[in-house]
Amino acid sequence: MKIPDEFQNLKPYDMSLYSYSFVSGKQQNYIDVQYYCDENLLKFYVRVLFHVETQGAPGIVHGGAIASVMDEAMGGVAFLNHLPAVTASLTLNYHKPLPVETAMYITTSIEKTEGKRVYIVGKMFDGDGVLFADSKGIFVKVPHERIGLQINK
Repeated sequence: MKIPDEFQNLKPYDMSLYSYSFVSGKQQNYIDVQYYCDENLLKFYVRVLFHVETQGAPGIVHGGAIASVMDEAMGGVAFLNHLPAVTASLTLNYHKPLPVETAMYITTSIEKTEGKRVYIVGKMFDGDGVLFADSKGIFVKVPHERIGLQINK
């Protein structure tokens, strides 16, 4: 499977400060994720591999596993754009069943902000660009301290 062009020159994002994340934490052995960001911090990118332990129906990734990764990727784009936020609403559309042990790619971006609300969209696709899921979410901005960040003033 090929790697999508937009992933070719991206810098991996260091998640070592977030080692207890449900999705990407050090205890997670069933979902392999690598996060990336672009130089302008406009988009957040993910390469993900769901292992057999994430299946719902035999051989198919459970929708909840997909939703968890999409949620974290969408929160990631807010964080990278200096808008720490938590999920208020998340809508996913599943276009095709996702076979386990298949490398997938995710892009997320901010559509707009209104007051404390951050509107974010995401897409999950394979190396050929075939869309497997898309998402829309409303995230609510929170103080940096609420998500464990200390900002020196």
